[in-house]
Amino acid sequence: MDNKLKQNKGTRPYDIFVIAITLLSIINLALYYLVKDETILYVVMAIDKVISFFFFIDFLSNLFRAESKKEYFFKDFGWADLLASLPFPQFKILRVFRLIKAYHLIKISGARQIVKDFIENRAEGALYVVFFLIIVLLEFGSIAVLKSEMASPDANIKSAGDAMWWVYVTITTVGYGDRYPTTTSGRLNGAVVMLVGVGLFAVLTSFMANKFLPSDDEKSKDAVKPEDIEKIRQEMEEIKELLKQNKG
Repeated sequence: MDNKLKQNKGTRPYDIFVIAITLLSIINLALYYLVKDETILYVVMAIDKVISFFFFIDFLSNLFRAESKKEYFFKDFGWADLLASLPFPQFKILRVFRLIKAYHLIKISGARQIVKDFIENRAEGALYVVFFLIIVLLEFGSIAVLKSEMASPDANIKSAGDAMWWVYVTITTVGYGDRYPTTTSGRLNGAVVMLVGVGLFAVLTSFMANKFLPSDDEKSKDAVKPEDIEKIRQEMEEIKELLKQNKG
């Protein structure tokens, strides 16, 4: 199994994010074979491409950080990570290897340690939670609104592209108004998407503020200390004495 799991002394929020999108990818793999509606299947495939992109970046990151790139690629199933990141149906089953790695990571770290690490890095963790929930909301919000609007003769959300565009602008609270639900269930879905979207961007704003504003340690470093004030006062007194002597 992957050396980084054996030597793991803490779980990064990024690791938890990778576990979460791995589980989502397995769910999408099941939906790929179970869903018969082509419009809904298009949403699943579009989100899967986004997940594939994250998997590819994760593969490159693991390859770059591996002490032995050859060992990671062949012994630690790096080849499976690479193939699983490609957006081709025949390689999606290889994501099971990622699920096995996630299981070993949880087993080695322990659930309590994972929660502790997440709390200690809650700002970074919140950012990854926001990214993950946006992906989930974009996918299942689009599926839900499509299911609600399909039977309505007045519907203007008819395609997967319409649904994903509507969910995206609703999440961001922009709301262009070019696409909107016309059914009661569709509007209820819209209310949920808006509510969650406001919460997600509030968390994202808090994270950005936390990153740009100075921490307490930085504030304490920049603060003027009493001994510094006393030193400046003494130097001013010495300058005054020198000026008096020069005048004399």
